[in-house]
Amino acid sequence: MGTAMMLIVAGHESSVNLLGDAVLALLQHPEQLGLLRERPELMPGAVEEFLRHDTSVERSTSRYAAEDVELGGVPIPRGSMVVVALGAAGRDAPQAEDDDPAVLDVTRPGALHLAFGHGIHYCLGAPLARLEKTSIALRTLLSRVPELELAAPADSLAWIGSGIIRGVLSLPVRYRVG
Repeated sequence: MGTAMMLIVAGHESSVNLLGDAVLALLQHPEQLGLLRERPELMPGAVEEFLRHDTSVERSTSRYAAEDVELGGVPIPRGSMVVVALGAAGRDAPQAEDDDPAVLDVTRPGALHLAFGHGIHYCLGAPLARLEKTSIALRTLLSRVPELELAAPADSLAWIGSGIIRGVLSLPVRYRVG
């Protein structure tokens, strides 16, 4: 049962919500949307930026400290449960002084994030999520739907409340095709 739930969450929910969150971010930042339309070659880096800026998986599954450790001045005793706030990691102090982590920038070089975990806990589906479910879907949407806008105020959108997955329950849009 645990494996089935993990496949549903990791294999479907995270990708669907990453795509929805990316579209919402672009609709809220029309200059970034315009840039991606003009320069589709930016898409791979833009996907990394969407993962950094507003990841669809907010926190890791529970882990337990194998030994006493201190992190950021906080002692974590052996056996203590540890949960990583993956979304917060993408908003940590910037790597460069002029790099504001609150700003969505599809041209950001080397956007750093933990959206797919790290080390032995790295997501096996990460390449598929990046390529098939996000990059290809966004390229297709942006090329086929030139006029796309939110059909409701962003602050009125309802969000998933699970605490693990983050995404809008629905994303009402208006569009005009060709």
